[in-house]
Amino acid sequence: MHDLPPIDPHSYKPLREQIYDILREGILTGRLVPGEQVTEVGISEQFRVSRTPTREAIRMLEQEGFLVIIPRKGAFVSGIKSRKEITDIFQVRIVLEGLAASLAAQHITKEQIAKLKEQTESIAQCIAASDVTRCIEIDTAFHRLICEASHNELLQRILDNLFEQITRFRAASLAGGGRLQQALEDHRRLFAAIADGDSALAKQLAEQHLDGAQARVLEVFRQQQVK
Repeated sequence: MHDLPPIDPHSYKPLREQIYDILREGILTGRLVPGEQVTEVGISEQFRVSRTPTREAIRMLEQEGFLVIIPRKGAFVSGIKSRKEITDIFQVRIVLEGLAASLAAQHITKEQIAKLKEQTESIAQCIAASDVTRCIEIDTAFHRLICEASHNELLQRILDNLFEQITRFRAASLAGGGRLQQALEDHRRLFAAIADGDSALAKQLAEQHLDGAQARVLEVFRQQQVK
């Protein structure tokens, strides 16, 4: 298993929920990649727990679509099943994130501007350290903060769900070819437009950023289908 965070012995949460949270976060940040097997024995040994809470956590993740259980083979991290699924997700994301960026430029607070700037600088630090996993975590937080700044709770809930459906491909889509640096430049321009209150430009830049992300994810999907 990967170097996942340990169980917190002082947490009020049941073991199954802690294991569920750790594995779910591992999937969303790319530590656990599509197609990777997740075993009861491996998880139990890593977290030093019995197999019962591990089994329950795996079932919870299966019910939410993060894992797929194949009879007589085991549990595997689920991936996106078709090119159409990717294009469907991004078709909606491009429109809604463009809207979120436009609204954020109109409603963002000084505190949120400061936080957005901090996240942009943190992405630059992660690139310098070649820490793709941390970059994805901050990237997700950056986009979620923009949604929060839109002051539209329904928009936030819808986009949260869409983030989770595509994030598992993010690690591979950002690897190589100066893609992290391009993502950083996209974030810097988008931050500047939102901080300046330019809603039209913020919408345009958010849509362009998502267009590029879609192209990268589609390429990763194509490569995985060839293997």
